Amino acid sequence: MKKVIIIAAAALALAACSKNEVNVPEASPINFAPNALTTKALILPDSNSPEQLAFPTSESFNVYAFAALDGSTYNYATPLMDDVNISNQGGDWKATTGTYLWPATGTVDFYAYYPGSLNATFDSATEPKGINITGISLGTAIGSQIDPLVAVTLAQQATTKPQVQLVFKHIASQIAVTAKDATSTESLKGKISIEKVTFKNLHTSGDYTKSTTIGKGMWSNINTTADFVSFQGSEVLSTTESYLSGASFVASIDNSAAFVVIPDNVVTGTAADQIIEVQYSIAAYTINGFDYPATPTQTVNIPIYGRVSANKFQNGKRYIFHIGISLDGANNEIMFSPLVEGWETEDIDGITIDAVNATLL
Repeated sequence: MKKVIIIAAAALALAACSKNEVNVPEASPINFAPNALTTKALILPDSNSPEQLAFPTSESFNVYAFAALDGSTYNYATPLMDDVNISNQGGDWKATTGTYLWPATGTVDFYAYYPGSLNATFDSATEPKGINITGISLGTAIGSQIDPLVAVTLAQQATTKPQVQLVFKHIASQIAVTAKDATSTESLKGKISIEKVTFKNLHTSGDYTKSTTIGKGMWSNINTTADFVSFQGSEVLSTTESYLSGASFVASIDNSAAFVVIPDNVVTGTAADQIIEVQYSIAAYTINGFDYPATPTQTVNIPIYGRVSANKFQNGKRYIFHIGISLDGANNEIMFSPLVEGWETEDIDGITIDAVNATLL
């Protein structure tokens, strides 16, 4: 069960560990200013504007906070904020339940994660100190998966009572796919319809352990796989590249056009290969005086192995797979390039004439 500790009680506990008296200024509540570091989060659109990078006011996150009343020795035994839920209330980001105030002296470290439903614990015994998360399950529905985030802000001066700036970083990776008609033969363009794109055998669950670089921790216990249908329908491809959503083309990456996966080594050489399965069909066409009937659904498997750097999905990266389908092969008329091979020279040696007897030796 997550605990909510009123700061007055926490401050008294901290005072018991310090020779200095702790004053609790009633007018100095701890407020936050959360932002997302990048635009890779599913909870955010694809934009760099301040409005889009701001943490959505419809969401909440959780915070651990620890104070050093002398500015150097932190009290991890008695957290200032112990897994406290933070939400937007009337424009202010603060504790959902209870009031948490700045101590009169010293510094405060803040560790945050999203969403608060994750099973997160704070590890103060090992270095680096920080949040570990176990049993993460991202889900399997594109557009409805969770996008786990972490943030750390250290050594905030309690005497200035700042608004705590939290920059959240992604601990999973994101996948998107685009498709286009890559045909260069003008008369053959617009004949290809894409029907389905499926990412197969991607992992969606595991544990996350912090690292010295925020958001770049290690994943372990990765043991659940799922197939993700990035697109299903029947739409004629354009020569203009478009992102694929669940049932139609879209102009930009949004909740339906991208999904997150846990960083994971790409599997190869087994039945569990991670692949992109592409299904398409071709309308009837005529080329070089020949009429070709419509081609029913064709399937091509694209191995992911060798297409991702180091064959590993990495934290906080967006991977966009650009898929082009071409009909130019239909224009490959049988042509010849005749040549006459040069004479092959053979040297015949060993012929010696006996000049005295006019015979061969």
